[in-house]
Amino acid sequence: MATVSSTDGEASAAVNNEGWNLPTDAFVEILLRLSPSRRRLVRAVCRHWRDVIDERTPPIPPPKVLAFFSTRTSASAFVVDDLAGGRGREVWGVTIDPSTKSYIDIAMVGTCNGLLCLCDNAKPGGALALFNPATGEKLRIPALPVSYRQGMTRQRGLYKIRSWETYTFGYDATTGKYKILHLPCREDVSRGFNVLQAFTLGHDASWRDVAVPGASCCPDAGIVSVGGAAYWVTNGVERFVCFDLKLERVAFDAPLPVGPGKIHLAEVNGRLGLVVRADTGTTPVTTEEVWVLGDGGDRLGWTRRYRVRAHGVGVEQQRLAAPYFAAHGGEYVVAMRTDERWRKNLHAHRLREAGIWLPRGEVRSVRISETGTVVASGVSGSNLRTFAYVETTEPLSPYKIHRRGIHRGSAGK
Repeated sequence: MATVSSTDGEASAAVNNEGWNLPTDAFVEILLRLSPSRRRLVRAVCRHWRDVIDERTPPIPPPKVLAFFSTRTSASAFVVDDLAGGRGREVWGVTIDPSTKSYIDIAMVGTCNGLLCLCDNAKPGGALALFNPATGEKLRIPALPVSYRQGMTRQRGLYKIRSWETYTFGYDATTGKYKILHLPCREDVSRGFNVLQAFTLGHDASWRDVAVPGASCCPDAGIVSVGGAAYWVTNGVERFVCFDLKLERVAFDAPLPVGPGKIHLAEVNGRLGLVVRADTGTTPVTTEEVWVLGDGGDRLGWTRRYRVRAHGVGVEQQRLAAPYFAAHGGEYVVAMRTDERWRKNLHAHRLREAGIWLPRGEVRSVRISETGTVVASGVSGSNLRTFAYVETTEPLSPYKIHRRGIHRGSAGK
């Protein structure tokens, strides 16, 4: 067994105090055998593991940007490896022949540790599937109970809630479990619900009801899962709700830092973000402010971190991409723009003051007056959403679902 140097004494003692009785050198050897994505996950186990990983293992690469484009005849996912000038590589896609007069409606719910959660809105309630681009594995998720299924239909000239808007895909690092939540918002002015549905990979083969009395949701603001919790905004756009994925209960609900308006939730460097857009009408400048939860040390405190001013009118104007926009540790922001052919393009903008830490209360001003670097493009009429992506070879086969339940087989079967 390797000896422990004096410089490792504190970390080694910390591990011993946790009941490990394992020298730090041996612990580091185990960590070095994990993939970067796995080290990122176990880093969240406790403060001692985080310190050892940060001090004794190679730096963990920041997440890449995944751009998801969708139209009535195609859907595709592109991973951008190099925001400085590279073009995205397609890791998933489906296309149908327009001459068949059929259409598709596929959206991405979210990503976790390199796994993509896709939703087919054409099916009642939305048919869900997980896909790992690195391994090519796919896992279908059982359908919701019939009573909770919704579809995209018209009612009094307005669209009801689209299925993908009611789901979120999250991960709890303390238990190593992936979970999908469904918020069955009523399709009336209340957008209320008293229970939500939870599905845990590897636990069972059915959805479970979880009580959340008196809850409501604003689907337009989005549902975001980050740091072991799911977040959504109440129907009145006045408060946000934190749902603990491990305990499966509401951890807290608190006021938003701004009044009702054009807002949506986002992921900002592994934290919950709130993007607030000023309604400027036809003026050539649009301002978007980005608030980050817990960035100043207070778990419930919001800090305004970005003020983004985009120049241009109509289709020439760029808007922050969502729900993931601050990439590569905050070194870049990504924005979307519709060109003259009505194609959505993803633009990367490197911040001049990238890498400079901002104290609490200071705001990073970003002016988007130039095109930036185009890193991904969709086809005409496409929609665009962005996500954080970390490549992983984690197999989905252990979670394979049979009619009698979950099959916990080996990855090679």
